[in-house]
Amino acid sequence: MPRWTDSRALSRPAVRIFANALLSVKLDDCPSLSQYGQKGGIAQVEDAHVSIARYLRERRESSGLTRAALSQAAGISPALIQKIEQGTRTPTLEALAALFDALDVPELFRSHIIMMSLSHRFDSPLPATAPAVPAADRLLIDSLPYPASLQEYPAFDVLAVNEAWRKQFPGLLPGITVLEWMLLHPTSRAVIHDWERHIHLSVYAFRLMGPSSMPQARIDELIAILSAAPEWEYFWTTEPPGPHALDDPEVTVVHAETGEPTILAMHNLDFALPRRNWSMITFTPKTTN
Repeated sequence: MPRWTDSRALSRPAVRIFANALLSVKLDDCPSLSQYGQKGGIAQVEDAHVSIARYLRERRESSGLTRAALSQAAGISPALIQKIEQGTRTPTLEALAALFDALDVPELFRSHIIMMSLSHRFDSPLPATAPAVPAADRLLIDSLPYPASLQEYPAFDVLAVNEAWRKQFPGLLPGITVLEWMLLHPTSRAVIHDWERHIHLSVYAFRLMGPSSMPQARIDELIAILSAAPEWEYFWTTEPPGPHALDDPEVTVVHAETGEPTILAMHNLDFALPRRNWSMITFTPKTTN
């Protein structure tokens, strides 16, 4: 039977970080398309150290800090910060922790960056074509009474859903991405309360995780589709206002059967043994005492 872990706990035990954290990076100033593609059946993605350098630099700039100010806050020399931001020096875990605190990086993204800094030691190259979802994984989500799906990050590709998911999220079926459904399918705005906040967070996650974990051609393809939504430019070029509640995610929906507002707790579960390219996303109704 597959084992899985809750990705919200990634920032705690180091072994969970190694096994389950996703890669992250901002997409601004992305390398040209010629640096991506397929080579020998392997999907070519951006070097992790370049991704880390860009994220930390842009996080500092968006915080309005100079290198000197960040140096004072983090206890790291300005010269070292410059080398880290230029990608010529790989930060140690201690340096990353100090920068995280000084830049107020969200807990979940801290895990992403740590895993990215170690990915060259532990990760195998991504296959150009994702493997098919086995019947055992489909059986798992079909056994759950509440909405559940299998999704592949960072594009939120929906690979499989159960019956409760089909009822709660009409049109969000295998073959499309959550981003497409939320931005282009009219049902999403009727089903999800606080739609703008949730889609903004989803776009932000795609923007962070994309370049280091998927080919640029796929990113460009999705952007071309999603840009048909009038809100796309705003969501793509801005950061969602906090707090993000990444460690305790929930969404309020219009219940498929009762029509009443219902708070659902979201669980993002990664398979540990055997490893999978996808995660299991489940939503469970919260009860109020």
